[in-house]
Amino acid sequence: MSAITNRARRVLIVDDNVAIHDDFRKVLASPGNDAGELEDLEAALFGAVAPARPVQREFELVSAYQGREAYELVQAACAEDRPFAVAFVDMRMPPGWDGLETIEHLWKIDPHLQIVICSAYSDHSWNDVCQRLGDRDALLILKKPFDTIEVVQFAHALTAKWGLEAERRARVASLEEAVRARTAELESVNARLSAELIYRDKMEVELRLAQRLEAIGQLAAGIAHEINTPLQYLGDNLLFVRESMVTLLELAGALRAAGGDPAVLDRLVETADLTFLATQLPGSLDQIDEGVARVSKIVRAMRELSHPGPREASQTDLNHCIRNAIDVTCGAYRMVADVVTELGELPPVTCFPDELNQVFLNLIVNAAHAMEETGTRGVLAIRSRRDGDHVVISVADTGGGIPEEYRERVFDAFFTTKPVGRGTGQGLAISRSIVVEHHHGALTFETSPRGTTFCVRLPIEGAAMRSVRAA
Repeated sequence: MSAITNRARRVLIVDDNVAIHDDFRKVLASPGNDAGELEDLEAALFGAVAPARPVQREFELVSAYQGREAYELVQAACAEDRPFAVAFVDMRMPPGWDGLETIEHLWKIDPHLQIVICSAYSDHSWNDVCQRLGDRDALLILKKPFDTIEVVQFAHALTAKWGLEAERRARVASLEEAVRARTAELESVNARLSAELIYRDKMEVELRLAQRLEAIGQLAAGIAHEINTPLQYLGDNLLFVRESMVTLLELAGALRAAGGDPAVLDRLVETADLTFLATQLPGSLDQIDEGVARVSKIVRAMRELSHPGPREASQTDLNHCIRNAIDVTCGAYRMVADVVTELGELPPVTCFPDELNQVFLNLIVNAAHAMEETGTRGVLAIRSRRDGDHVVISVADTGGGIPEEYRERVFDAFFTTKPVGRGTGQGLAISRSIVVEHHHGALTFETSPRGTTFCVRLPIEGAAMRSVRAA
């Protein structure tokens, strides 16, 4: 017998009449063994079949003769964790509390106690009873004189109901405790995940910065060469201009001293080679302007690419970003490929330009490295176009393509087929994260033995809802 079933046997009789308590005990107490033994002997003696005895539920009956006594018994039972399941309460119990007052006090201690009001008189209407005690399913009325069957049925039904409700409460408490434990566990896991996400965001920012610095570091030698070349002919042309200016100044002094003698003037002009200077000086000055413009263009592109950019998404001219990436990476592709650009008319795109600059930089450098491995000069084709609510930027090379066994791992972090020291496998992984997660776009590729094309597809308003970067 379970603990709850065992406790459901306890019945409290509250009545000031001792005879009523005896009646309840006759009705609810278990039948003695004597009656059963006599029936068995009779059957054995006369050869008859002993009648089946009904299974009588055993009740633990406790008596109280006044309302206050009942109150103390219920209070002690609850303190011992042996509460009563049912209480049969008489309505009139002079000189103490009447039935209603007794029930009010009992329910303050044990609100789950099932109550049966026993009354021979209509002292209170049902409306009065409900008004004082509330309309509850734990309250029944039994009229005196009561029938034995009614008492037995009331006792059986109410104790069973009390037991079921006790089991339900225990089950609910167990479930609530399980929910609390699970909630605490989930909160702990959530806290750890939040910490992991914060750490991941921090590491992602640091990794992206490291990858950008690595890419710029790999391009540094080529950029130095690209800047050094115009500086070289800038220096040569400036030396020529300086020497030419000295010659011209000397010629002007000699002309002033000659005083206009035609023979002397012709000799001086021939010595200074004015015809040569007049032909070469304009071209030399043009080359100086071109060199200065080229150096300025590279430096400006480097400055824009290295700029951290705004924390909020802004409308950006992506064609301008592409041109900057082409200028900065010229040292990577100049010796291995010719550049073809087809930049269509694009609307301003809401994005984080510094992040997309890194994407374009990675794709162009990867394309240059792919064509360098073939040993033949290739073509680097960079195109942009609008496609409905999106813009599409493609970077195509004429390298050897991506082998079949590597195509599923192209965007995996730290995966690379380049030799040690040339790549860490972060470029495409970071580029995909920027395009897909930060701009709600797509980064795809098509490859064959004749080359590979990477396509960046970006919604024009893709980053509008993500105005502040999580990092």
